Amino acid sequence: MLGLFHTLYLEATRRCNLSCQYCSSGSNIKHKNETELSYNDIMNRILKPGYELGTRYIEFSGGEFLLREDAFELLAEADRIGYRIGIASNGTTINEKNIYRLKDILGKNILISLGINSFNRENKNTRSVDFDFTLSIIKLLEQHNINMNICVTTGAFNADSFADTLYNINLLKLPHNRIPFVPRNADNRSFMFDKAILKEKLHPVLRKYYHGYVSFVPFFLSSGFYEKFSGQNEHTNIVPTNPSIGCWCGSFYAVNPSGEVSPCPLLSDHISGGNIINTDLFDILYKSEVFVNIVQRKKFEGRCGSCRYRFTCGGCRAMTYYYTGNLYGSDPTCFIDELSEEELAGIEKEICKNFKNYLRMAKFGGIYTKY
Repeated sequence: MLGLFHTLYLEATRRCNLSCQYCSSGSNIKHKNETELSYNDIMNRILKPGYELGTRYIEFSGGEFLLREDAFELLAEADRIGYRIGIASNGTTINEKNIYRLKDILGKNILISLGINSFNRENKNTRSVDFDFTLSIIKLLEQHNINMNICVTTGAFNADSFADTLYNINLLKLPHNRIPFVPRNADNRSFMFDKAILKEKLHPVLRKYYHGYVSFVPFFLSSGFYEKFSGQNEHTNIVPTNPSIGCWCGSFYAVNPSGEVSPCPLLSDHISGGNIINTDLFDILYKSEVFVNIVQRKKFEGRCGSCRYRFTCGGCRAMTYYYTGNLYGSDPTCFIDELSEEELAGIEKEICKNFKNYLRMAKFGGIYTKY
């Protein structure tokens, strides 16, 4: 059974061969006094202690991770330690040569995360490549039997095409993960979705496809139903990890290129529990104020702290922070207060049904342990 902080999102570089206007990670931007983590920093301050603390999955990202000169060496060492491994990529470094090298080093222990924001020409506005380029990379990876998932950055800018996007991803028979647009390194708040957009355009589509149940909020799954299948409840486990659902703060953590550790990749460069260069990873995850508080959902302010779904949902900490400046407040995009009990019961029934389908997929993928 996976515990707290089982997943690490490691942004190992800001170097990139694209210049996406709305890049969340601030690729190719020179951050003040930032020095990129060295190979030894990553090995001795992150990978080795992380595994000892229970981290089992690591997603290498950037920038474009494979542009690091030591990228393949880091992958080999992470595999040797015992991590399950993913790479978030824009697709430009995924070619025959690199695929063969990845397979030679990792065998089947690899998942490639690609991004598609829409299946129309507007995709290029936010990802700097046409969607058909990404489709060609998907085809190439399929030919080599490489596991994949699709990340969809969601916001007001693509809310009208979102249903079509998930429909087409479902046709590809690939799992997906929604990433809310936030102004982490691209201060364009007009791209963020609000409560109305989430309620009317995004959430009905998100709850329709169980392949994306890995992480979205609000997640209206009763704690009793979750405990029946997972053996976990908020009194003994604080946040759900078997499997992780709703807000993943407490399930994952993120390290940015200079070593700052954040409870969510979307909060990196803004919220940090400490830097691994001068603070042990254990002390950051289990003693820093940020990490100690963010797993205490019962102590969240407003309705998130008293909500019947606080254990299985938790509200989106990133959206809460960027809208209110209060990391532990109520998620202002949640629309539960606008639903009647009858409407809420209908949505919960739909989510319960698809959650069971998600469990079958998660168990098959080895990320869920039956209690």
